[in-house]
Amino acid sequence: MVGNLKKIKVELGGDNLHLAVAKSDSIDCLKRFRKRSEPTWMFLAGGQLLNVVFGADAPRLTRTIEQELRNEELVKKGEKERPKRLPHELTTPEQEVATAQEKLFQERRAREAEAVAANHLARREARAKRLEAYFSDICPALMTPHAQKNLRKVAEVLEQHGVIVADKCPWVLGKDGAKRLALEDPEFGEEHVVATLAERPALILLLKRAPEKEGCVIELTRRALYGDGLTDEEKTGKKFPADDLRADNIPGLFVPADRHQRAAALDLLFPKMVGAVVEPPPTFEPPHIAMMFGAWQRRSVLEAAEAPHVQKRILRYGFFADTNIEEPKLLAKNIVKYEERPDKDYCETMVVMIAVGVCEPALAAPEDIPPPGAPAELLALGPLYVSTDAVAGEEECKKFFPPGYSVPEVKHRPKGKKKKKKRAKEDTVESTTEAPPAEASEAEANGEADSVAEDEEETNGDGEENGESDEAQAVDKATSPPPA
Repeated sequence: MVGNLKKIKVELGGDNLHLAVAKSDSIDCLKRFRKRSEPTWMFLAGGQLLNVVFGADAPRLTRTIEQELRNEELVKKGEKERPKRLPHELTTPEQEVATAQEKLFQERRAREAEAVAANHLARREARAKRLEAYFSDICPALMTPHAQKNLRKVAEVLEQHGVIVADKCPWVLGKDGAKRLALEDPEFGEEHVVATLAERPALILLLKRAPEKEGCVIELTRRALYGDGLTDEEKTGKKFPADDLRADNIPGLFVPADRHQRAAALDLLFPKMVGAVVEPPPTFEPPHIAMMFGAWQRRSVLEAAEAPHVQKRILRYGFFADTNIEEPKLLAKNIVKYEERPDKDYCETMVVMIAVGVCEPALAAPEDIPPPGAPAELLALGPLYVSTDAVAGEEECKKFFPPGYSVPEVKHRPKGKKKKKKRAKEDTVESTTEAPPAEASEAEANGEADSVAEDEEETNGDGEENGESDEAQAVDKATSPPPA
């Protein structure tokens, strides 16, 4: 454009046209142009932003310069006014693009939120169904510290509705337990309530439906303590224990409202009882995306991944034959196995599974919640592909890293062959002094025993050389995430 600018300045612009090169990295009002590779042309007059042109379209840029020069002549004559727009403000086309991008961003965030909620509900439903097989007639409950003195009153009300207190135990929930309880009932999420349960012992109750009583134990308990399921007329003039035991804005009782809350409360309040008959809740992976790099970038990727805030976000990685996302072909699970490959191709890729959130944000510390999107350190390396959002990333990572990907592979090694027993050779030379028959038999027996012992030692030695222990066999270094 230098030649065109000189020509326009001589023929049309004169003193009205000046060119300056500005680096957006060091100018705050131009920060919206950072990390963009396309040329950007800004037209300014009188401190106001007139127009912005993106790209290297010389004819279009020339026409824009000519038009803005004519507009400036009209402004000087008083026939036209300059637009009131500061350099950091967006032009109309920029605003339209920014609005469209923000709308797309919000749609993606809403889609991710819906997926997270659906996965959370599916996990709770699976856990509730698993525990119902053993605890269908049981309902856990909790009495806060100030309400424990009213246990007899609560038990009498429960007995009238066919629910008995099968067990009770004082227990300090701790800060983590109080937060987990707050996930089930927002009333227990207040700071003063969390502090109370974290420091003072609460009374956990195991409620059971009486054998002669029919109905759901949760519904019976909630009807007795909260009045749930009763009409307004039936509630008139009645005072329920849940209302009486509330003091200083702290609820006195916690009773699960549904089967999902019951399962969560059983895992929290009675872990030993549940663990005796049911496996513990499985661990789930946080929301994640897939980032694909060329395999030749492997050193740079692993070096960037050594940063503490990036390393804890890397869940898995692996090397693949090409950029095929639908049917990936695995080559190696870690850098060591990949370097052992004799032949390498520039088509080969490295895929990294990156966490973009946590499973339970309410339970995580603020510093442990990663920012949305991929880490800037990895984006700076120019990845070949990045998942559009966590929903697409989850589906893509299932193809790259199927179930069992990180399970160590057991290497079976052949066992050492046992050596045959060596028979003692008969002496052909006659001895001048013959040993007595008893002594000879003992010597033969000892010699044979020594031979067998030596053979066993040799066999054991071979076994130790050829085959390692079971623990050593179960170790496989071809796993992820990468080493620190």
